Amino acid sequence: MLNIAQLAQVKARDPYVYESLRQIVTAINAIGRATGVDPSGSILQPDRIGGISALAANGIFDIAITDNSAVHRGIYYFAESDVSPSFTAPRVYFMGSSRNLRVALGNLTLYWRGYSQYIGSAPSAPVTFGSPPTAVAGGGSAGPTLQPSSGSGTAAGQQGGSGFGTALTLETNATTV
Repeated sequence: MLNIAQLAQVKARDPYVYESLRQIVTAINAIGRATGVDPSGSILQPDRIGGISALAANGIFDIAITDNSAVHRGIYYFAESDVSPSFTAPRVYFMGSSRNLRVALGNLTLYWRGYSQYIGSAPSAPVTFGSPPTAVAGGGSAGPTLQPSSGSGTAAGQQGGSGFGTALTLETNATTV
């Protein structure tokens, strides 16, 4: 959070300027807390989520994230699916602040994992459904063939577990934007 090191010296010289600066710092820090960002740099990544569950029937996958950690307003959740338990080309599903996702993907067999992130932080460590990762069959009729993963945020399609991304910018030649 924002901190002005010289405030004590300002207080001794001019209490009115000190009080004004203190109110400005308080307001900036309140905005940072409310939006999940730190005005003076990166904030700590959220704790690892407690777990993820995945059910499927008739091509519809129902995903639920459990997160019992202390979270602040501005937290976002992500689910990822892949045909490989090593998540070499995951599909990223932005869940916003919701911890539930229901998506129609057809008769695919997929592995799932989830994580959380604040806009100004690194993502939490991903948690897989099952340990080792357990596949979930969608059932029903087959949908279209999956297109290559395009990634999420500033991360390329092969960079799972990145949420908004870990880099500040996306190299446009690294992935389809």
